[in-house]
Amino acid sequence: MGDIDRRDVDLVMQALPPQARIALDALSELQKRPAEDVLRDEIAKYIAGRLPAIDIDSALSALQQTAYQAGYLIGRLRRMSREFGED
Repeated sequence: MGDIDRRDVDLVMQALPPQARIALDALSELQKRPAEDVLRDEIAKYIAGRLPAIDIDSALSALQQTAYQAGYLIGRLRRMSREFGED
């Protein structure tokens, strides 16, 4: 993740409701880490919980099948062009 401007962090921290700020400060003290780091981790966990898992095996299988079909079609076109050129 790139560098985050301190003003942006301050804006986010100020926008938190008082209850969220109290909970964030408590977590920060328990974990002995800055509140900004705790907030960043919680946001990352929240986003990770919302994103669907990607099935890599199915994606690779679909890609392999498409590549095979494309190769077959290119081979057929080359064969047809050779046969057409011989006539």
